[in-house]
Amino acid sequence: MKYILASFLSLLVMYSASATAGGFYLGASTGIVDANVSGFDDATNAGVLAGYDVYSKDVIAVSLEAEFTTTVSDGDVRIQGFRGDWDIDTQAAYLAVRGGDRAYIKVRIGVVHNDVTVRVAGFRENETDTSGSWGGAIGWMFTDHWGVQLDGTAVDSDATYWNLGVKYQF
Repeated sequence: MKYILASFLSLLVMYSASATAGGFYLGASTGIVDANVSGFDDATNAGVLAGYDVYSKDVIAVSLEAEFTTTVSDGDVRIQGFRGDWDIDTQAAYLAVRGGDRAYIKVRIGVVHNDVTVRVAGFRENETDTSGSWGGAIGWMFTDHWGVQLDGTAVDSDATYWNLGVKYQF
């Protein structure tokens, strides 16, 4: 048993030593926040993404990401016959796994803090929440440094950020 464990650990160390980190990347996105709440229409958000590949081997990369979004066009809301608007700002941290070379698929899981403000008939309600978040993306690197990405991320149990973005890999 000790021999098997020692062999496994040796192989793991050799495999890990041959892997490298891919470096930093930055991105910008814009899209809709789809609120799955009765009376709430979509808001339009824009965001920035910063990531670092902590591990990469062949066509697999594991990254740490931080993403910030803010509303650039409020969503409409209708509550009990009254009209108003709403917005959402998010700050998130993710662990992402990306597979592929030029064309890739990415999944991520993490935590998001969101700040939602609803304004209706002269009243204003603000609510903040921190919860788990997950998402996925498909992308294409059209040069060694520049790419595009189509992404969907659950920012709340009732809201999803569907967006299109650009990415720059250092």
